[in-house]
Amino acid sequence: MWPFAHREAMSVNGKLFAGIARREFLTDVAVVGGIVLLAPWAAPAIAKADAVGAVQDSPTGFDPQFALDVPLPLCLAAYAVEEGGTVILPPGYVQTALIQVDRALATITAERHPTVTRIAVDTNIFGLMGRNTATRTAFVAFRGTDDFDDVLTDLDIIPERYALLSGFGHVHAGFQTVYRLVRGSIAANIAAACVGCDQILVTGHSLGAAMAVLAAPDIFLNMPPNIQPRLITFAGPRPGLCDFAKAFNNVIKSCFRVVNFLDIVPCLPPLIYVQVGTQIDVDSGGPIDPISRHSLFAYREGLERLIKQAW
Repeated sequence: MWPFAHREAMSVNGKLFAGIARREFLTDVAVVGGIVLLAPWAAPAIAKADAVGAVQDSPTGFDPQFALDVPLPLCLAAYAVEEGGTVILPPGYVQTALIQVDRALATITAERHPTVTRIAVDTNIFGLMGRNTATRTAFVAFRGTDDFDDVLTDLDIIPERYALLSGFGHVHAGFQTVYRLVRGSIAANIAAACVGCDQILVTGHSLGAAMAVLAAPDIFLNMPPNIQPRLITFAGPRPGLCDFAKAFNNVIKSCFRVVNFLDIVPCLPPLIYVQVGTQIDVDSGGPIDPISRHSLFAYREGLERLIKQAW
């Protein structure tokens, strides 16, 4: 259905293999002090990353066919626009803007957050925005990054206050730095994307999933036309602490996180970080290594299998 899906999967896997030593370190490390053990043999046990707070279910529930037909292809398109490939959007959806890094702001953040700033500037384009006028739905789709392992292992793993709203808890400093570097692009283009729309779909894969979570309350409460987003994300890491999860779940009423069996990224960062929203478990089958399980291609397979099981 989506011609570049297989290419994207190989591309994403290739990028992750570049940092496989760091990923293996994360999965093998035993954190001293009785905190947590992340090891390959423990992957089935840690495959679930439970949400904290008052989880809110969508009134209509999770629709795996919709996730397969719309958010997942939008995530593939978010990779394609950065890589210069052919961008194929779901039927009826059109692109209105790119999500781009503010290079002027990057010169300011580089001193305090050098690693993630370099990653953001090197990537530059982090996704796209647009709409479907027939369904009155705007969308914001974030991509992941070549160097996601660097974001996970950098000192920016230290939490900081969510900077976009007062009293909204603490989030991963690295994730927030990357989001703030693209926030201006979203704020400048969200109104145009929402013309004729009364819904906003926010989606993302990997680091892009974390950015989608950080963007959702900001879009809803700070950016006209102030439409409450609904989220469907794939392979997202833990974005913040319990206080952020509680605030997020109280404000964003529909957030589904699709998690593939044996993908370890949704269990990272470990220790004090937690997930938000409602987890949807899938199992892609095929290779059991966490790198393959993290690709969007594997998530597509997982959704297809979930749909078949419901028949």
